Formats: sequence, structure tokens, C-alpha cells
Amino acid sequence: MSDVKRDELSRLCRERREELGLSMAQLAAASGDAAMASSWVARLETGQLRDIPRRERLAALAKGLRLSYQTVARAAAAQFLDVEDDAVWTADGTVRVVVDRMGEMNETGRQELAHIAELFSRRPVDDSGT
Repeated sequence: MSDVKRDELSRLCRERREELGLSMAQLAAASGDAAMASSWVARLETGQLRDIPRRERLAALAKGLRLSYQTVARAAAAQFLDVEDDAVWTADGTVRVVVDRMGEMNETGRQELAHIAELFSRRPVDDSGT
């Protein structure tokens, strides 16, 4: 792990909560996790948590923030485990957007997207990579 303090989940939580116009107490209530207190949200946002939150807590946080679980879990992995996933994403963010939306799709939507991706992968590519 690097010596640089990571804050991906803390920053995501703070910025999204403010974007939604929620107080820390309102976020805790919106999470559906009866054990989540505004003091926990404050510790998260100020970088005072030492351990990665459990899966259930991350899912509740995602619900309260109205984000996909994958988005929240990815930020938690970056902050607490120093995991980088940059190699998976395109520079313009298009793949990240598609993957983030996958959880919102039903099975038919996922199959249709997979079919579209397969069709695009078969297209000829010119020398410029386009």
C-alpha cells in the first residue's frame, strides 16, 4: 500500500450527500440500516474509519446515496484496500457508465447489451483505432 491517504469513499459519500441535499442524519435514515448513525457517516466523511465497512453497510450506504452498490464498493476498495481498477475502464469513462448501469438492468437488458457489445467487437478497426 502507498503512504498516500486515500479518500475515495469518504469523498463520494460527502459529495453525493451534499448533491442530494441530505444531512448526515437524513442519509443514515435513508440507508435503511437501523444501526447506521449520523456519527458513523461523519467518521466516514472525515476519514476517521480505519476498517472497510461490511458488505451490508456498503449496500445500505449505496441505497441512502442512491448509487449502485458497485460504485460504492469500488470507492471502498480504493480507499481501504488501495485497489485500483483503472485498467478496466476506458479513458472517456464510457465503459464505467455501462458497468455502473448493469445493476439497474433486468436480465433481458443485460442480454441485449451483451449482444450489442458482441456486434461492436466484430466491426473492422482502421489504423487509427476507431
